[in-house]
Amino acid sequence: MSAAYDTYAYDERDQAPLAAASARPAPLVAVLDVGVSKTVCLAARRDPVLDMHPERPVRVLGVGQQTAPAIASGKPADFDACARAIHVAIDEAAYMAGAQITRVAACYSGPGLNARILRGAARVRGKMITGRDVEAAVQAAMQSMPTPQLSFLHVEPLRYFIDDGDAVFEPMGQAGKTLAVEVCAVTAPTEALNALKACIRQAGAEVEEIVAAPKAAALAVLSPEERQAGALVVDLGAGSIGISVVAGDQLLHAETISAGGVRLTRDLAAKLETTFAAAERVKLAFGAVAGACDPREAVQAPKLGLDGRLEASTTLRGVIADTLSPRLTEMLLLARQQMTRAGFVGEDAPTRAVLVGGGATMPGVRELAAEALGMPVRIGRPFDLCGFDHGEASPAYAAAAGLLRWRLDTPTLDDVDDHFQPSLAHMARMMRNSASNAWRWLVENF
Repeated sequence: MSAAYDTYAYDERDQAPLAAASARPAPLVAVLDVGVSKTVCLAARRDPVLDMHPERPVRVLGVGQQTAPAIASGKPADFDACARAIHVAIDEAAYMAGAQITRVAACYSGPGLNARILRGAARVRGKMITGRDVEAAVQAAMQSMPTPQLSFLHVEPLRYFIDDGDAVFEPMGQAGKTLAVEVCAVTAPTEALNALKACIRQAGAEVEEIVAAPKAAALAVLSPEERQAGALVVDLGAGSIGISVVAGDQLLHAETISAGGVRLTRDLAAKLETTFAAAERVKLAFGAVAGACDPREAVQAPKLGLDGRLEASTTLRGVIADTLSPRLTEMLLLARQQMTRAGFVGEDAPTRAVLVGGGATMPGVRELAAEALGMPVRIGRPFDLCGFDHGEASPAYAAAAGLLRWRLDTPTLDDVDDHFQPSLAHMARMMRNSASNAWRWLVENF
């Protein structure tokens, strides 16, 4: 009896830590999208039950959003103001999720983001190709592109060649003497990335990873069929336009163009003879393009009076649409031109496009984009994302939602708090510059 009792007591004590560990919630995952008009922080946890379903929805536990300081005046925000906006967004998401946020994965959508197709080759060390050989070929591809002022964000293998043979997509276990690889290498200015990291650190969080915003947006809004057949994603942001091309379920291109909604607001401010902040409010409330409004409708649009102060005034929505349409058309044509320069023409060009970002919510933008891009266009909303108090997530959350999905699908996520492992993006060591110099570069080039 005594021995049996002793055995039972031992088992109970032995299993208690295991039960406590299983009851402990998964680490909170947080992502950050820092833009010109707003800063968004989303937080979630992996759900073991939902992980069993490939198309599982992502339930957002915390949402934090802060209007960026720059949008009030149309001028670049200073380093401290941006850090405060990030801090507030993270705190809001943490409070809503009920857990502290100390690490975030961030999007980069600033200037200088671009992609190139690189090729590298390495000699196979054994009789069969192993992971070490694949890594050597990828390293050779990266070294073929001198990047003294750039850092690799993503290096994604597209196809392999064994002994100059036909392209293969899985070389592991095959025999050969030489392995070559073509990769899509996405780079960004090192100084800009350092500035973003320094700003987030000043806000009180550590940066786990930086992901190209165009890639993240594509992860959020493209259906499996679109990812396979090929599609163009256009992110109409406030400070820039992000474009990405996905085909065969692979990222083929990603870049940012220094043109965004801020230019629309400046044009409208000049037309209405008002301040940038007032023009922004008018654009958000009454903005439309491509004849998607009653041009004779009168709306409130304050203007600067003779004393230099805002005074009540009205304008026609047709005036607003006529001001915004030419500039937006110019921006979309610029995106189309960049796609042509990247080699996406003829049979290699995507056959459809998806619009995301804050600018995608403007009435008439889909019709205008279809004409400018010369292909079918739809407005993209994040798939399988729930937990927002106001309903489904808008196109403006595409980059943040895609980054959250990517982070949740990262294999090392369960140990992210104690066992974070850097990914391929950190294979190229970033040059260390002072935060002030990096921030100055970002402000001058945005």
